[in-house]
Amino acid sequence: MYIFRKCKKRKKAFALISTLVLISILSMMALEFSQRSRINLTMSVNYSDSKKALYYAYGGYQAALSLLKKDTNDFDGPGDFWYGMLPPIPIGEGFVTVDISDEKARFNVRKMVTARGKMDKRRTVMCERIFRALAIEPSLVYGIVDWQDTDDLIEQDGAEFSYYSLLTPPYEPRNGQLVTSGEILLIKGFDRDLFFIPPASRSPIALEEFAALDNYITVYGDGKININTAGVPVLLSLSKDMDEYIAQDIMEFKEKTVFENIEDLKKVKSVSDILYNEIRSLITVKSDLFRITARGISGNFYQVVTAVVLKESKGFRVVYYNRSL
Repeated sequence: MYIFRKCKKRKKAFALISTLVLISILSMMALEFSQRSRINLTMSVNYSDSKKALYYAYGGYQAALSLLKKDTNDFDGPGDFWYGMLPPIPIGEGFVTVDISDEKARFNVRKMVTARGKMDKRRTVMCERIFRALAIEPSLVYGIVDWQDTDDLIEQDGAEFSYYSLLTPPYEPRNGQLVTSGEILLIKGFDRDLFFIPPASRSPIALEEFAALDNYITVYGDGKININTAGVPVLLSLSKDMDEYIAQDIMEFKEKTVFENIEDLKKVKSVSDILYNEIRSLITVKSDLFRITARGISGNFYQVVTAVVLKESKGFRVVYYNRSL
């Protein structure tokens, strides 16, 4: 029954977002025409494929915002009509794809350092658990701590100015919060393979179903993890007593229904009261932070708009925005 309702919601979402995309694109075209007319420029009837693709992508982004506005649930999960990748939406000779995900499914690496610039030991250990699950050397987390903390003391296998100043070219650690998760590539021990390649492609002992590190971390939000949307590696981070069997039980529970409040986690038989009480302050079932990836394709041109938006009472605040050039 839960799966049937989810499919029905997805069909409605597809029809709705298709309409919203078209409205957004037409509005942008009308706006540009109006602006160009005011400065007496002649606008060609046929847009270049590159510009069309960008309009398609931006239209998909605007439509995603409209879709998220309609979500009034007190909980967010895979059963929501907005969740995940919607089928391609044909527009003219091109099409749009829209993917909406919950940013609170990810671990916030900013929270490994406190507001006073000191290491948060609990959050640092949580990140170590994620790294183990992804076949990444756990001690690399201390480089992330040193990059963000305000002192010059080296935490275990971390690094401070004395290390970065000897690189070619030399640079300084931020000594403040990460601005984007991709900034991790500047930190000692990290490279593009660790960040973008799934563990099974890097290590013969890694579990195949896990994605790359960049799918499990963020630098946005209050640090609470939505148990409805979090994957196994992030669930494992919550406690040393959260093993793969318990995490898998939680995943199987979510396939059948949804956690409407955090107390529902106790419905999973393998989750003890002790474990629940330990992690309850770390978890939520509601999100206000979403990642939108909209892709527009026209002819041979491909454009992408990526944004992380915070849902507030009066609308959305964009905390990250990027589009292809």
